[in-house]
Amino acid sequence: MSPFLASLLCARVGTDPVEVQSFLSPRLSDFADPSSLPGMSPAVDRVCKAVFGRERIVVYGDYDADGITSVCLLLTFLRDLGVAADYMLPSRFVDGYGLNEARAREIVESGYNLVITVDCGS
Repeated sequence: MSPFLASLLCARVGTDPVEVQSFLSPRLSDFADPSSLPGMSPAVDRVCKAVFGRERIVVYGDYDADGITSVCLLLTFLRDLGVAADYMLPSRFVDGYGLNEARAREIVESGYNLVITVDCGS
């Protein structure tokens, strides 16, 4: 590892060897339990209801790199489950940041039953 990368790593996680190892080679057990997030259980129930009920789902994300990546990951997962999910990515020049009223209206008028937002400050 270059000295520059080593200094970035130390600034990010410190110099504790256990912390460095955990950062460089994370295990699933290193992450917090997602079920501990507030509202996770009802959200999972709602998505399951939509998937099993073959409801129309749209994934709405941000226009930046992590927003597009988030949309792709979730859309791939849903489609692997056999869900005919769609996606929407806003225009930063027209829509601004996040889900706005005009786009929400468009989603409702298009007949979607569930919108899942990713990387929208949500």
